[in-house]
Amino acid sequence: MKDRSTERIHTDRLYLREITIEDTAAIYNIVKEHEVGKWLAASKGLSYEETEDYVKKLVEHWNQHQFGVWVVVNQLSEEIIGHCGLRFIEDTQDIEIMYLLNKNHWGKGYASEAAQAAIDFSNHTLNVNQLVARVRVMNGKSIKTLTSLGFHFVEERNYNGRVLSFYKKVLV
Repeated sequence: MKDRSTERIHTDRLYLREITIEDTAAIYNIVKEHEVGKWLAASKGLSYEETEDYVKKLVEHWNQHQFGVWVVVNQLSEEIIGHCGLRFIEDTQDIEIMYLLNKNHWGKGYASEAAQAAIDFSNHTLNVNQLVARVRVMNGKSIKTLTSLGFHFVEERNYNGRVLSFYKKVLV
């Protein structure tokens, strides 16, 4: 199996690298905040133990599918400012794009920059023909990011008791 530990995707201001268990503390510092965590499936800021489980699932996804979520790192400061990447959805067989940033970095274009890198990776490396996104109906900032990236609203769907907006982007 190919060693992915040193692979990075670079953008103008960021780089993305595969998430590891060693990133748990940095991710915890982001997702412990209710303002960030409320957009996750848990609908709240996460405890350290919940963050450990969350990161383990992201690492397991990489091991199973050979793609997944990257940590998003500011190139200048080397600070982990969030995560962004792709997830295979077992029940629908779709590939979902997902992103989450430290609230101190909202509104600076980082989510769009990282998500575009993930879109490019999915198109040129994975050769997928479409991506989906699931977002809480009230998450206007994320919806704005998705539409700016060319995603189109499909419908609202119930996922495990939560109503989420379902978006799709066809890749060419």
